This record gives sequence, C-alpha cells and structure tokens, in this order.
Amino acid sequence: MEEKKVKDVMLPIEEYATILVGSTVQEALAALNKAQLGLTYDRHHHRAILVLDTNGDVVGKLTHLSILGKLQPQLLGNDDIQFLDRAGLTPEFVESMEESYRHLNTSLETLCARAGGLRVEDAMVPTFESIGEDATIAEAISRVVSAHVQSILVTRHDKVVGILRTSDLFEEVADLIRGTGSLSATRRSH
Repeated sequence: MEEKKVKDVMLPIEEYATILVGSTVQEALAALNKAQLGLTYDRHHHRAILVLDTNGDVVGKLTHLSILGKLQPQLLGNDDIQFLDRAGLTPEFVESMEESYRHLNTSLETLCARAGGLRVEDAMVPTFESIGEDATIAEAISRVVSAHVQSILVTRHDKVVGILRTSDLFEEVADLIRGTGSLSATRRSH
C-alpha cells in the first residue's frame, strides 16, 4: 500500500476560511462562519482564518488564541515596557501593573466591540511553518509536533495550496489504529 501524502489529507485553501489584509476581525469571523457552513460531515470545524495579502499570498492567521488575546486591554506598549525596564522596574512588577489594569471595570461587550473593529493584521499571528504537498504523513506529524502548531501550510512550488490541521492528521492516524485506514482514503477524496 502506497503511503499517503500531505495532499491526500490537507484541506485545499479554497475550502478554508480566508480574509484579506485590511479587513476587520468582525469581517473575519463572518468569513469563518461562512466557511464552516461548507464543511462536509467528515471535516472538523476550522480553528483559524488565513489572512491573505492583495496577491492572495498567506501572510498570517487569526487563531482562537490570537483573537482572545486582543480582548486583554493593554496598558503599556512595547516602548513603554522597554522604558520601564531601563528605569530598573522588574518584568514581574510591570506584569503585576498590567494585571491590575486588566481587572478594571471594562465589560466583555466593550472589549468585544473594540476587538471586532481591529484590523486582522493587528490580531493575526505570522505563519512560518509549511510543508510540501508531497511530504508523507509521517513527515507532517513530525513537523507539526516539533513546531507545536495546530496547523501547517501546505505548499506546491512555494505557493500555498492548502492547510494541514492536527485534527485531520489525528483522524488519519486514528483510522489506521482502528484498522479502517483504507476507508479514510475514499471518504476524503477530493
């Protein structure tokens, strides 16, 4: 039996939630909802939204954590923190100041309204990890585990053609462990 390749398990980029740079987080979440509606029964929900530049190239992704992180009010910017560090204040003290500020009476609704208006490039995380579409599933597992990522971009000739998610890798492995590996090949055929 021929070993499966990443391209056999990945989700094509056309089927994934994407949004253009310059869009708001609110628009990105609407795109995520729309992409979820197109999923078939054998696909897990998307856990990120890919951010594309004007050429259609992936420049980052909005993850659950990156969006939730933007709900945290920030008292100090990087320049402020560097200034306080040079003034001799410890990072622990600065963190305790920020923690106190976070607990002021700001409603969740207010924080969400602010986050919804943010530009996606201000909330996204850059994407560095990628793997070629002809890599084996074993190679992909190794790459995802060593990088500690929930998904990895799939490339063909340095162009992103899909995304490989840990949930898809896990299903592939689970099928093999259960002895139903051949079933997944027909179930996921494109």
